Amino acid sequence: MSDDAGDISRAELAEYCRTQAAILAGHLDQRSAELSDLLEEIEQDTANARTTLTEGSGPETEAEATIAEIEAKQARAQAEQAAIDDYRTLAEGYTDLAEQLAEGSGDLETVLEFEIDTDAPTYFDAETTILGVATGEDRD
Repeated sequence: MSDDAGDISRAELAEYCRTQAAILAGHLDQRSAELSDLLEEIEQDTANARTTLTEGSGPETEAEATIAEIEAKQARAQAEQAAIDDYRTLAEGYTDLAEQLAEGSGDLETVLEFEIDTDAPTYFDAETTILGVATGEDRD
């Protein structure tokens, strides 16, 4: 992209949107793997708790602690799933925006409005968004 925001072409904006979508897809893969691991832990903990309760091999307070731990992990899993859904929605939005720009509609203002509406900068670590550059709030 050029230094002057007014000189950014639709093709450059479309490429930017595709890049942002790809970065988000990487985050999605990582978070999905983490969620999968957490769900496996929950499954194993649940199976262990059932065994303990069925066999009566542990004190009741131990079973209660295990159940509380499982419930806490379930809450984390639900929060992680919500975050994954948010990342997926944003990635799809960037992809749609890239297509729109490639087809000749939309411009820099369209991208800025999208990033404002979705609070896009909060989804990126060190990466810079156009909104971050425009407002001087890039995260580098």
